[in-house]
Amino acid sequence: MSVSPASITALRDAMCKRGPRKGLLLAAAPKSDTLAFAAWQAAVLEVNPFKASVGALLFMSDEQMLVYRDVQAMWAALPPQKQAVLRYGLDKDARALHDLGVF
Repeated sequence: MSVSPASITALRDAMCKRGPRKGLLLAAAPKSDTLAFAAWQAAVLEVNPFKASVGALLFMSDEQMLVYRDVQAMWAALPPQKQAVLRYGLDKDARALHDLGVF
């Protein structure tokens, strides 16, 4: 599986870079005209689908859709155990929902 460097950069930009949440997904989506927005939408759809915006998918540019598909492919390539750990660990709200028994 080959992932474009733009997709990797976009995924990094969709994560907190410092502070106590370093390495977690941003709590809110980045600006909608950025590639980080597409990466955030793809990641959050896997981690916490309650935050994802289906309408945002309709208005993504072609370049954003390529990043979105790359991030989805990266997720699908992970083993199921790693996916479970990331689902619990990447989003603070998803962790709270999991602890409450919603997921």
